[in-house]
Amino acid sequence: MLSIKNAKINHIPLIRSLTMQVWPQTYTPIIGAQQVAYMLAQFYSPDALQKQMEEHNHQFILCYSDSEPIAFASYSETEPQIFKLHKLYILPTLQGKGIGRYMIQHIADDLRTRNATTLRLNVNRYNTAAIAFYEKTGFTLFKTEDIDIGNGFFMNDYVLEMKLRY
Repeated sequence: MLSIKNAKINHIPLIRSLTMQVWPQTYTPIIGAQQVAYMLAQFYSPDALQKQMEEHNHQFILCYSDSEPIAFASYSETEPQIFKLHKLYILPTLQGKGIGRYMIQHIADDLRTRNATTLRLNVNRYNTAAIAFYEKTGFTLFKTEDIDIGNGFFMNDYVLEMKLRY
């Protein structure tokens, strides 16, 4: 049985553990080991995650199968009534089993209680599996962007969005 719990600062080690089980094998073939290492250090260090929670008001959630943590996500309001899904990661062995759809539904339901109209996300343009998943879940292309993240690295992304219906 799947369940979702809000994550707190004390869950950062668990979030990092899940990240390390997903990120290297997912992104190394797409962006290379050097950029993966750089991005993990920039966005997934304990300090970076704490800052996202405390200073940037990212809501982190953890998804459990029975009592086993299997996935996490984070999201925040970026403009009035527009939220961004910053992270959605599921253990590779459990992808394709409806967990991502379950988590997005949970987030969309939460956002409707906040009168949000739109949920946006960035996805690497070469992450075809993720793009296909998001399109099946109701996201459509909003724009394309290249983001300079420093150290000579760029995120070459699509920005997808889902209109929240009431």
